[in-house]
Amino acid sequence: MTGDMSDTIAAISTALGPAGIGVIRISGPDALQIGLRAFRTNSGRLPQNRVATLGRLVDSEDGSHIDEAMITYMRGPHSYTREDVVEVSCHGGLAAVRSALRSIVNAGARQARPGEFTLRAFLSGRIDLAQAEAVADAVSAPTDLTLKAAEKQLQGALSNEVREIRSKCLDLLAQMEAEIDFTEDDVPPLPRRALHSQLLDIKRAIDSSIEGASEGILLRHGLRLAIVGTPNVGKSSLLNALLRTDRAIVTELPGTTRDVLEESLNLDGVPVVVVDTAGIRGTTDAAEAEGVERSKRALGEADLVLLVLDASRPLSRPDEDVARLVRNSRRPALIVMNKDDLPAQVTAARVADLLPDVGMVHTCALEHRGVESLRRAIIREIGAGSLTAGEIPLVSNERHREALVRAREHVRSSLEAVDDSLPSDFVSIGLHGAITELGLITGEDATEDLLETIFSKFCIGK
Repeated sequence: MTGDMSDTIAAISTALGPAGIGVIRISGPDALQIGLRAFRTNSGRLPQNRVATLGRLVDSEDGSHIDEAMITYMRGPHSYTREDVVEVSCHGGLAAVRSALRSIVNAGARQARPGEFTLRAFLSGRIDLAQAEAVADAVSAPTDLTLKAAEKQLQGALSNEVREIRSKCLDLLAQMEAEIDFTEDDVPPLPRRALHSQLLDIKRAIDSSIEGASEGILLRHGLRLAIVGTPNVGKSSLLNALLRTDRAIVTELPGTTRDVLEESLNLDGVPVVVVDTAGIRGTTDAAEAEGVERSKRALGEADLVLLVLDASRPLSRPDEDVARLVRNSRRPALIVMNKDDLPAQVTAARVADLLPDVGMVHTCALEHRGVESLRRAIIREIGAGSLTAGEIPLVSNERHREALVRAREHVRSSLEAVDDSLPSDFVSIGLHGAITELGLITGEDATEDLLETIFSKFCIGK
């Protein structure tokens, strides 16, 4: 994955499709020379460093005109990759950007692999591994809060914290290894009470870093919300009310929804995938039966389930069966008593017997009444209140959380060695493990396999 950084790479760095501008990025030792084989300045002069220059794109093989464009040259190390970088801005049509990239590749550049520009920025020391991952998060951020979490990591908030903890571990390890390598006369041992105190401080620092990680990861990956219930209880109306648009077909006929319908929702900054499922009931219709099976799978995959009941009719056996499915799934759930504009035919106590200790919200989805209360209840249920208040956690990446948890376990093993009055060798084993885990976050101890896994998920051109 690390590849040969002596070559020059190129890729389209903007989304493919009709747009005002498309950008092709070139990075490497021959970036300017290659760029000029596919570009002619109007002035005839060479582009100046960090100055946009007007000209035209040409076919690097036959010199034929492709498009009017601008070229911007950024001399390394003052560029994204710390290499010489050239960015060519042309019209954003698919044919224009592809023709431009083809001309640049024919001029001597190699087409970049996914994430290769950011990989070069990491390998050159411009950013660390956690910051590199934040670049991908910023590019794909679906909400303002998600973007803020990515920007916080990109600015080094997590990296700085991890480095400080790792530095304390290294200092302590150096003292332990000095005790092991030298006699007591040369290096007096660190008092065990002081050693215990320092290890405890390191563990507390890791605890503090992990705090709120679940909410941060929720921002990065989003919430999967399944709307389930029997036919004609108002599931599609509820979906439309949550989305504030008519996305699902709503009729008085039961069984209108025969497949799983997914839509994205910004819930006060938390990205949510809302899944509207087919009404769950026994049926002999093959298409509807397949929809019911998909609904059951969607229920099992959900982070939170909304069980929708029609408050204007008595509970039926199918309602009870769906409630049993929700209970057996062991997924977090909320009960939505819909159609509360009509006379109530079922009591809250009766429903609570089906799903004890599950929150309940009353709505009239067709009139969008109670929907804001439902939004707030969802936020409370997933524990995202601090996020919607604008508090961005330090950790928003599952890989980082897992590494911090493993580092904490290593520190805990060192604490146990001290408590058990074991020799310094045993204390140092845990410190070694913690240092390695922390180094996996920022990249000091990253393996090639880890880099391959991370950067292969990037889009090409970033």
